[in-house]
Amino acid sequence: MRDRRTMERMRRGARGERGAAAVEFALVAPLLFLLVFGIIDFGFGFHAWDASHNAAREGARVGAVNPNPDLIEARARAASDFLDQSRIDVTVQCAPENSTSFGACGDGSGWVEGDVVRVTVIYDYNYMTPLPNMVGLGDSLAVKGISEPRFEGQ
Repeated sequence: MRDRRTMERMRRGARGERGAAAVEFALVAPLLFLLVFGIIDFGFGFHAWDASHNAAREGARVGAVNPNPDLIEARARAASDFLDQSRIDVTVQCAPENSTSFGACGDGSGWVEGDVVRVTVIYDYNYMTPLPNMVGLGDSLAVKGISEPRFEGQ
């Protein structure tokens, strides 16, 4: 058994430590929350990046067999319907076979087998946390997906 003085010293020591855990948590909590929300923000940004690439591929699949730029754009938008459509820009460009200069696609009657169709989807992703802005990355990120299939004919 311990004597009475030892017990009193232990109680006084424990009393002196009261609140230390709260102070430590108050110091560490902002960093912890910033890290957690940064990971979540990165996940949503990666999801937007992946969605823009998938939308470009889906539009390109239609563009490989259908020479209608409106249908190509509609398919790309439908593939990314869970994103904010007001922040998506879909561009459909065409280039004749063996050419590297892309321009606006004409009507479908001018397309020949082997022409290249370029579908570009750009999504303006707004960060949720202030961390990217603090380190100079701005408050939004333009994620871009590009796909270039050859027109296979109808």
